[in-house]
Amino acid sequence: MTHPTPTTAGPLAPTVGAAQTGADVALYTTTVNSRVAAVTLAALADVATRQGWTIVHQAYDLTPLHVPARLRTGWRTVAQLLDTGRAAGLVVPAEHEIARTPSEQNALRAWLLRIPAFAVYPHARHHGPPPAPAGATPFLEPGAPVDRAWSRSYALTPASLRGLRDAARMYLTVLRWPGDIPTAVEVLSRLAHNAVIHARPDTESEADGKMTVRLAVAENNVLLVDVEDPRPEFPDSKAAIEGEKGRGLMYVRLLSAQVTWYLSEDARTKTVQARLPDTSA
Repeated sequence: MTHPTPTTAGPLAPTVGAAQTGADVALYTTTVNSRVAAVTLAALADVATRQGWTIVHQAYDLTPLHVPARLRTGWRTVAQLLDTGRAAGLVVPAEHEIARTPSEQNALRAWLLRIPAFAVYPHARHHGPPPAPAGATPFLEPGAPVDRAWSRSYALTPASLRGLRDAARMYLTVLRWPGDIPTAVEVLSRLAHNAVIHARPDTESEADGKMTVRLAVAENNVLLVDVEDPRPEFPDSKAAIEGEKGRGLMYVRLLSAQVTWYLSEDARTKTVQARLPDTSA
């Protein structure tokens, strides 16, 4: 089959995985109206053609969004094509048509990266709220405002940890967080140390790997401590958070912090988050 000539159309977002010119893709949507499904698939086909992809399958399900994807006939066919490598990519209007909850979205992104395959969601917002934490009830509603925040990137090396602690101590004061600052600094230090140990680049050519730390004061003076690293994989995350594997996150929990993690929208990075209450009252 002749591949369409790719255009100079800009990048599509959100995107999971690396989309390649000339890739074989499957189109999918779900709706309760067959006419809407036909129009949507035509629009997705136009997107695929303009990107230079070959459409190998189109499918839709006439089901409401709350029906799990695993119970939909059309989606099961598309998933099998991706899983067996007969399709390298997926074009769907928006991620929530397949995965509704934060944990389902994280599972979908992890699965696509593992196959590997890419997914493009051309009708989704380019700058929506961040995904909610995986595997737990969100500490805050996704996109909820924070009162005050600070963030900075550091090299994924042990040498970064001292400077990170000093900066955190200063900025927690600047942010006027009324809680236990030494405890917060220790929580951040433990999360950053875990990133240095488990997310450092494998090769010297990647020696400039970075982690991004963030401190945010939210409602009721709850402090959110985030460490984002460039490795989306988090094997045995539940065991690690519960202290059954390794001791880093166990110590964080012993410091009265709640711990969770989540993938970025493009599933290329992960963030480990600790939530510390204000105990000064």
